Amino acid sequence: MEQPQPQAQKATVNTPVENTLPPSIYHPRKSSDVSDALAANYTSAKTFYEQGEFQKALDLLESDVLPTTSSIQFNAYLLAAQTAAYLDNATDAMHYLEQADTLPAARHPDNQNILKESKASLLEYFGNWSDAVRLRMDLTYNLPLNEGDENQAKLWTAIQNLSQNDLDELSQQNIPLLNGWLTISSILRDQSLSIEQQLTMFEKWQTANPNHPASLTPPQDFLIMSSVKEMAPQKIVLLLPMSGKLERASQAIVDGFFATYYSQKEARPTVSVVDIDAFPTVLDALNAANEKQPDVIIGPLQKNNVAQVSRQELPYPVIALNQLDINQHPKNLYHFSLSADDEIHEIITFAKKEGAKKAAILSIQDTWALKQSDEFRAAASKENVDIISNQSYANTPKGRQDAIQKLLLINESFARKRLIEQWTGTNVESIARSREDLDYVYYVGKLNDAKQIRPLLDFYFADKIPMLASSTLNDSAPEKSTKSEDIERILFTELPALTPKNVTLSSVLKNQNSNILRRLQALGADSYLLANKYPLFTLLPSTKISANTGIITIDENGIFHKRPEIMTYRKGNLVYANSQQFFEQKESIEK
Repeated sequence: MEQPQPQAQKATVNTPVENTLPPSIYHPRKSSDVSDALAANYTSAKTFYEQGEFQKALDLLESDVLPTTSSIQFNAYLLAAQTAAYLDNATDAMHYLEQADTLPAARHPDNQNILKESKASLLEYFGNWSDAVRLRMDLTYNLPLNEGDENQAKLWTAIQNLSQNDLDELSQQNIPLLNGWLTISSILRDQSLSIEQQLTMFEKWQTANPNHPASLTPPQDFLIMSSVKEMAPQKIVLLLPMSGKLERASQAIVDGFFATYYSQKEARPTVSVVDIDAFPTVLDALNAANEKQPDVIIGPLQKNNVAQVSRQELPYPVIALNQLDINQHPKNLYHFSLSADDEIHEIITFAKKEGAKKAAILSIQDTWALKQSDEFRAAASKENVDIISNQSYANTPKGRQDAIQKLLLINESFARKRLIEQWTGTNVESIARSREDLDYVYYVGKLNDAKQIRPLLDFYFADKIPMLASSTLNDSAPEKSTKSEDIERILFTELPALTPKNVTLSSVLKNQNSNILRRLQALGADSYLLANKYPLFTLLPSTKISANTGIITIDENGIFHKRPEIMTYRKGNLVYANSQQFFEQKESIEK
């Protein structure tokens, strides 16, 4: 095994995802420098923590435990870090660990490992996967042999959560042990391979790398795959509206489906297409699909049709290409769609990496835009984001200006100026300033709408406030006449299939001008992928697949979620966004 790599640099964190922090708190040994009162306060704080009273736990630690130098202090900082994480204070949580690292107790090798494990768990909890991988690689070299298995499992989970862009960047570091992990992750990411082919490639890799940890103890994904390799579907039915108003959308899905279908290099299943529009009802179409005795059905697409299908007893698995507001997860029904929910969650996650938790909503007045505004507000409420302003505007010069003034409280500044002039009877010279309690603006509109808003924010001294949006903003490439500065500092989610590095669907997508249809093609491509691999998710719910729509996971309601990329424009070109470039660094707690 090569020499240990340098410890990962100071990491940033982002918003909580599926992982949870370690439930255990390290107990200090009784020592003469720990008074009865100090020990009692620590125990009380720990009890508050275990009861979910996180603010009470942190207040008690801050006031009565952390300021006192003692042998209990190291453990108290670890507890404070975990407590701050559950309070969604990412910056403070990492600061507590930094404080713990300055204590004499942290110099002990065992405590160094404990500190790294705590930090890695925080990074995973907040979804900062690249830094988590680096830190768990560091732990690989330093943990005793009998403590490495759990770290290895968590390292693999972090690697599977990497976006393709993150994986490529880590591969360039050329660390042999890490590259082994990244290689087998790439085997699972290759969508042209069947399960059997992926297993064969993994076995060849094992033979060539017999001493690698992943060769000695294969990840659970490969073990589960070996049990389902014979379960590849023989018959697939596409249940779509192929001749009505949604014909164009359905055709894009079919194009993406067959792009992945024909990229598979071995025996492929037979595929039938059932046109829902050719039947009186969707249930008649569903019966026609069932008569073909398929291994899996993909569709329907319309939400009302999905609702009707969800109330039926389904003899064959159905992967619906839409989801309902309330999902009961009946047997054999799964949902996979381009819902904005996942993109909104990723936007909030991205912003929280730098402690940004105060947002404003600004949207055009189209019905779809107002609906997405409501979806963001609902998600913000769940994820502890304060919405301090919510404005929709008429898409006119005055409508835009009025909305920006209200959002930034410029109108109140003007009102105060007028009031002072009335009181004093004289003209007052003043400069209106933007509010300072706003971290970002969540914008709902198209790119041509957004390029009118960015200059207005800059004009009213809000040039450091980024605009964040979902992929609906990126409906098409910027026009040649668009000024670069008018669309920079506008960040948005996008499917990996539409990013610069993706070549999986390039032969299909490059001839398609509409980004909406390109996303539907990506949805179709991944629906074929899921038709082959959905048994993995049922047997191993923690399964993650890197695909055209993002990193795909499944929840307890049978909904496939996708984690997109965060993109922006720089000099007119689409590039990957880095949170540290767009958010001012937040001040952590007082040291």
